[in-house]
Amino acid sequence: MTEPGLAFQRRQQAFADYIRDPRGAPPPAGIEPRRLALYARLVYNNIEGVLARTFSVCHGLVPKAAWHDAVRAFVREHRAESPYFSHIPAEFLAHLAGRRLPADWPPFSHELCHYEWTKLALDLAADEDCAFDDDEIAEGDAVHLSPLAKLLEYEFPVHAIDGDHCATAPPAEPTLLVAWRDRQDRVRFMRVNAATMRLLQALGQGRTAAACLADVADSMARPPGENADALLPAGLAMLTRLHRQDIVLRRAV
Repeated sequence: MTEPGLAFQRRQQAFADYIRDPRGAPPPAGIEPRRLALYARLVYNNIEGVLARTFSVCHGLVPKAAWHDAVRAFVREHRAESPYFSHIPAEFLAHLAGRRLPADWPPFSHELCHYEWTKLALDLAADEDCAFDDDEIAEGDAVHLSPLAKLLEYEFPVHAIDGDHCATAPPAEPTLLVAWRDRQDRVRFMRVNAATMRLLQALGQGRTAAACLADVADSMARPPGENADALLPAGLAMLTRLHRQDIVLRRAV
């Protein structure tokens, strides 16, 4: 004789299996088919809707049938690490990262989805105690990357991809981007060159601007006879611009 609690769990599991995969899982007994179909449709439409909004560019580029096949596979197969509805796009991104995309998806789809998800991630990021100001950066200031900033590197120029501009092969140089949330809570993106990316990667809690700039200068090819100190004024000016854009934070030491 089956215990009541175990019977309920089995019934609940059968219901969940059907909601995840109404095309492949048998319907649980004792529930009107029309109601089951309604529940399954509501769950799918809610998930697909948030994914289509988050990954709007990718959604517009992928053939409609291929998009829905991917979302159905996600609903059917993925086991989420988070119970929060707002984390569904991150779960979908993890699901895509673990599989080869079909041939009818553009080759840049993984990177494009990550780029589109970054805006949502920064929008939802917890508020941080960021001391924003517009002061100039001095060589003795401790500088670090804002906790509301992300450094991104892609093979494809994902920031420029839309319905009119796509790429079939990656360019010779990678696309380097900074994404950040500023003091007005606006999420922004900026393309940077390799030198600026190296500088941002060199920033560390408690390290001075001079020390960070020296590291970058040592890694760069310079004309014979030019020492690292010659790059200090230009480097401080760059840090000041990044600081006033809320990408770099400072603390006088």
